[in-house]
Amino acid sequence: MKTSRHLFTSLGVAVALVVVVSAIAAAATVDRDYRMGDDSAEGAAAGASVFQTFDSAGLSGQGQLVDLTAVNTPTYVSISVRPDGVGGLGIQFNAAQSEYLHGFNVGFPEDSFSAASHHTLVGGNLDYLGISNRGFQFWVRPTSTAVQSLVMDTNQHGVRINSSGRFSMRYADVDYESTQSVAPNTWYHVEVVRPAGAANGSRMFINGIAVAAAPGGYNDDWADLVVGANTSGDDQSSPGFTGGTTEFFSGIIDDLKMFVIGTSTSSNPVNYGGFSLAIDNAFVASPITGIKGVAGDVTNDGVLNQADKNAFIAGWMDQRLINGIQIGDMLSRGQGDLNLDGITNIQDLLIFQNALASAGLGGVTAAELQRGTVPEPSTTLLFLLAAVATPLLRSGRRGRP
Repeated sequence: MKTSRHLFTSLGVAVALVVVVSAIAAAATVDRDYRMGDDSAEGAAAGASVFQTFDSAGLSGQGQLVDLTAVNTPTYVSISVRPDGVGGLGIQFNAAQSEYLHGFNVGFPEDSFSAASHHTLVGGNLDYLGISNRGFQFWVRPTSTAVQSLVMDTNQHGVRINSSGRFSMRYADVDYESTQSVAPNTWYHVEVVRPAGAANGSRMFINGIAVAAAPGGYNDDWADLVVGANTSGDDQSSPGFTGGTTEFFSGIIDDLKMFVIGTSTSSNPVNYGGFSLAIDNAFVASPITGIKGVAGDVTNDGVLNQADKNAFIAGWMDQRLINGIQIGDMLSRGQGDLNLDGITNIQDLLIFQNALASAGLGGVTAAELQRGTVPEPSTTLLFLLAAVATPLLRSGRRGRP
């Protein structure tokens, strides 16, 4: 009787995990899209001065579009060699000329300009009530390693280059040095996101790899969104915005996208999606990584074979922690973290077994995962996953890698 209860419990867990893994994550909702010259309405051209860069997301006439004003006329520049193959235009900043862009922040989304709950009567109509999870991403090509601010959305969320010549993440008015040094005249994709509450905190990705993280919440700051310089002041009261005075940036910034995450707390709540690195990080989602090419391709070499099995087995139960926060990224994926949650575990095994079966390859066995310890959560469950869960997945309920 004891064995039977254990088997039924394990089967229930296996089926439940199939449902969890097969759920398709909804992408976060883009609130601002600054294409830096590629919105045809700007009439931009390489070499021309920038006076304003348009917000290409949202509906016109409803307070959802928040353009940025240029100071000291940065210029549009032609882009032809970005790593993801995307060309078009970007904006070139010259620190010696104190050039930057600024405008209303996203900050705490509930109080952002495009929200119906904005602190003044002038603003948008989006239901961001209670929304605090948010993020932004952009491409950047710095020309130096001097101390400079790249994107500062209030002093609660930002990206800088610090005195050590490394990217740093600003969160809750504190700077967290990353592990990524800056090489001048090199393109980087940068993303800062607070995806799931204070306990999960904020994290920064450079080219799809987590390089900084910080737990905790953040304050409701009224300083402007600034691209290319520092931010300060309080646009609710006199004298208002007082930033744009230091840490001027030299280089190119392109395709700044800002997004919100979660469900509003209004009487008719609106769901703005959840954060998925594979969808909401332009570097990871691009052809650069190849993660959407072959299901279960842990090694990202375009084929599913024994090398992927070896990598998965070697990475079994490995956990990726940055400042104590579990984070999935391209490094953890190379260890078998196919759902990008920061650990290679039973949910990833479900995805991997299904990919192997679909390719006509033999599955991973419990013995292969032993590595001298009892696998999680039990050997019996692993056999059930191989014998029961994989056929369930093959019947149509497949996970997203």
